[in-house]
Amino acid sequence: MLLMISLLTPVRLSAQADTEAVSRAIDRQMASYPASTLKDLYKSFFQDAFGPGHLLDDGDEAQACASEYLRRECEEAAREPSLSPEYELTGATGQFVRVNLSVVNSGKVPFSLFLDAFLRSAKSFRLPEISDWQSRWAEIEKTIREKGLSLPDMEADAAAIRTLLDSGQYASHHSKAYEEACHPHYRLIERGIFTEEILPLLQ
Repeated sequence: MLLMISLLTPVRLSAQADTEAVSRAIDRQMASYPASTLKDLYKSFFQDAFGPGHLLDDGDEAQACASEYLRRECEEAAREPSLSPEYELTGATGQFVRVNLSVVNSGKVPFSLFLDAFLRSAKSFRLPEISDWQSRWAEIEKTIREKGLSLPDMEADAAAIRTLLDSGQYASHHSKAYEEACHPHYRLIERGIFTEEILPLLQ
């Protein structure tokens, strides 16, 4: 479970403090998910910067699709439960929280409340510029390399991520190893919304 202090509003960090926060996030990811690859680390930091906004278009039809897709994934999660905790922070700043769909299937969080929290999280966040994210990822990757981690297929993953970003895209999937080990079923909820509306139902 997350410490409550981790859910406080983040403050602007100095360069050194930011590097330390990135390093702690890497350590947290590898301790929780030893099968992680560079792609999985990338995804956590990417989600911290972008949230779920890249997944959702405006409009009633898009929201109806989001509802139907969430319902189907909840059914899938019931058949193949995720091995991840009920919730965990993303990246170094924890602007978003990965919330396991088990909280819906268990009845702790009503489906309608969860969906509404997800939709508002997607709409309330301004996406960073690709160029800014590209520079940010280069700094994060440097920290990962300085830690001397032995990640499977690291150079191939690094090249694939660079190609992705050079093409003007940014979204990436979990690695197959991560998916097989963890069966991830979650949605990203903005941390303020999660703390005020979801967390009290889990305590």
